[in-house]
Amino acid sequence: MAINGKWRYEDLTWPEMNDAVEAGLIPVLPVGTMEQHGPHLPVKMDRWTATEVAKTAAEQHQDRLLLMPAVAYGYTTHVMDFPGSVTIHHETFIRYIVDILKSLAYHGFSRIIVINGHGSNIPPLDLACRRANLETDANVALASWWDLTVADPEFMKTWRESEIPGGCAHSGEAETSLALHLDKSLIQMDKALKEDIKFHEHSSPYHWVDLWSAGPVSVTSWTSEYTDSGICGDAVLATPE
Repeated sequence: MAINGKWRYEDLTWPEMNDAVEAGLIPVLPVGTMEQHGPHLPVKMDRWTATEVAKTAAEQHQDRLLLMPAVAYGYTTHVMDFPGSVTIHHETFIRYIVDILKSLAYHGFSRIIVINGHGSNIPPLDLACRRANLETDANVALASWWDLTVADPEFMKTWRESEIPGGCAHSGEAETSLALHLDKSLIQMDKALKEDIKFHEHSSPYHWVDLWSAGPVSVTSWTSEYTDSGICGDAVLATPE
């Protein structure tokens, strides 16, 4: 149940925190970053999308979930070649997340969910969640918002128009569609474009990327080495639906 009608962690008083623990509520922590998302999307995308997914879940399941304030900055060193990107050293980022999770566990929350919105956050977040699981009595689950869609096998069939792989890699059809759905006034679709990831031109069976699929070989370098605009995919096909 919501605590006195409240389902946001930051709105509770300290006595209400004890009530939330006793009720078995699960804190949901959105984690994003600030980085370029092409000429058409705002730099807040990864924090924004993770927060909105977590917020929607918490609002719909107030009897089970408690929305945490989002972590706005993450590990995005490889995108620092585009203005607006802000990165946190991976060790600092891991320690920061671990401290948040340990704090929640210390106060008695036994289950915690981390919702991620940025691909390069995944390795450090995985390590942070593992540490929290091993060093506290809490169970911490980690998921990136796009991975949650696999729970519905029909989801991809009903909306995707861009090519696989690559059409939904970064700032492409998927992220742009979600942004249009959330607040189309912030999206500059007149600047949206389709840009294929440069290394895809080699048609390697080992090295290719997309939000929902990736080749067995990963090579992460400066973003400007494989995109001129900051877009990896087809933003033109995006719709709010």
